Amino acid sequence: MKQKTRKISIRAKILLPASMLILLVCVALGISAYQSINIGMVAMGVEEAEMAAKISLRAADGDLVSKLTPGCEDTVEYQALLASLRAVQQGYGIDYLYTLYTDGNQVYYGIDTGQTGQRANVGDIFEKSYEEMAATFSGENYVQNYIESTQSGDVITVYMPIKNSKGQIVGVIGCDYDASNIVERLNKTTRQVIVMTVICLIAALGILNAIVGRTVKGLQLVNQKIYDLVHSEGDLTQRIEITSGDEMELIANNVNKLLEHIRSIMLNIAGNSIQLSDSTKAVVQNIVSVRVNITDVSATMEEMSAAMEETSASLNQINESIGRVYETVGNISENANSGKKSSGEIMGKAADIYAKAVEEQKEAKVLAQDMADAVNEKIEKSKAVEEISLLTANIIGITEQTNLLALNASIEAARAGEAGKGFAVVADEIGKLATNSAETAAQIQRVSTEVVGAVNELAQKAEAMLTFLDETAMNGYEKLLETSGSYQEDVGNMSRMMQAFADESGEVKQSIDEIKEAISAVSVAVEESAKGVTNVTEMSVDLTASVGDIGHEANSNMSIAEQLNSEVGKFKLE
Repeated sequence: MKQKTRKISIRAKILLPASMLILLVCVALGISAYQSINIGMVAMGVEEAEMAAKISLRAADGDLVSKLTPGCEDTVEYQALLASLRAVQQGYGIDYLYTLYTDGNQVYYGIDTGQTGQRANVGDIFEKSYEEMAATFSGENYVQNYIESTQSGDVITVYMPIKNSKGQIVGVIGCDYDASNIVERLNKTTRQVIVMTVICLIAALGILNAIVGRTVKGLQLVNQKIYDLVHSEGDLTQRIEITSGDEMELIANNVNKLLEHIRSIMLNIAGNSIQLSDSTKAVVQNIVSVRVNITDVSATMEEMSAAMEETSASLNQINESIGRVYETVGNISENANSGKKSSGEIMGKAADIYAKAVEEQKEAKVLAQDMADAVNEKIEKSKAVEEISLLTANIIGITEQTNLLALNASIEAARAGEAGKGFAVVADEIGKLATNSAETAAQIQRVSTEVVGAVNELAQKAEAMLTFLDETAMNGYEKLLETSGSYQEDVGNMSRMMQAFADESGEVKQSIDEIKEAISAVSVAVEESAKGVTNVTEMSVDLTASVGDIGHEANSNMSIAEQLNSEVGKFKLE
């Protein structure tokens, strides 16, 4: 029974997290209590420091403070003010008490209540700048809300403005309140909080350990009873007796109910195992006879499957040959249809060529006649150029007469002397104009002669062209019409032949298609039969194997039934 847990015991699982939780709670409570006490005591120290500063402010006479100047330490006023401030310092727990004044740029010491040799003199520069103290010099109070640790001790600093009898701010009083007693009380309180936290933690852990120990003890009792049940040679009639009144009692009752349920299951297994053994023996005997029959069926189906496979292979070869024939006939049919279509298109084109040749022949005749008429008309009109030569001859005659007149005019002008000089100039110009006109007329006459020659040559060429159109072109159109008619007749004969060939190849293709479909149907049927026979054969083989497996399983069930009987016999059920 001395067994150990595999990892961590229940006691450790409960104690460790619970202890950590209690520790955290205690520490949190201690820190919270410390912070609350710290805040309260610091606030109390700040109030005491502010009160001490106010009392010191009443002791500082503003009129006397305003009269302090560097080097006045031996004056009566300085000594009187120093004594008054020292009395306040000693009576109210103040470490340092001093006054300050400024010139607007720098802050200076006034009266310092420190001991001789350690205190500052009037006019010594204060360690803080004017910018830091400007608010206090403007009339605001400064109260430090925390305890500052310095080399000379723990203090709380307060600055308050000093006013004279007229209400004017003449300086600032600085009060460093002694907070060492507050720090000492705070440290003492911290130690007390730590001690109380430790005590509470120890007490909580002790109580928790006692509770967990009692719970674990109940679990150990249940475990002991279950161990006794397991190691008492299968005695299922035992019961766990626990009367603790808590969850342990509920667990024990549930374990007792579980034992009763297991006992009823074992009784059922004992009865059913006998029936299983008898039925398994009968199954084994039937399986032996079934195995023999299935072996015969499997052999027969294998022979049928081989015959079907041979038949299917032959049909596949026939089907492939018919497929190739079908493909060849299909190509022939497609070529015949294509030839029929092409011959039809050629016949249509031949008819179009013939009709177009007839139409173009008519148009060529009309065009040739129109061209001949137009050329003759233009040639007749071009002969009017000969009239230009006649007109040019007349112009030349007129020019010669104009020269004679100009010559006569020049002679008459010479006779007239000075009076005829102007007329002589005009006559000279007329002579020049007549000469130029004669030259231009001569050029026109030459051009007209060339134009007349060209027109005559054009007439000859036009006559030759008309002769070509009438003889050569018209004869060509006649031959084209004869060729088109013959070509059209030949194409028609070829189209009828291709039509007949296409129809016959289509009928052959349809017949082969029907044969191919019939053979394909027979092939599919044979393949399906072969597959069916093969499947039946495989199923027979699988069934044979399954029957063998069932036989093995039946034998295994017999062994299991015997083992169940043996195992059930180990338990005490009644």
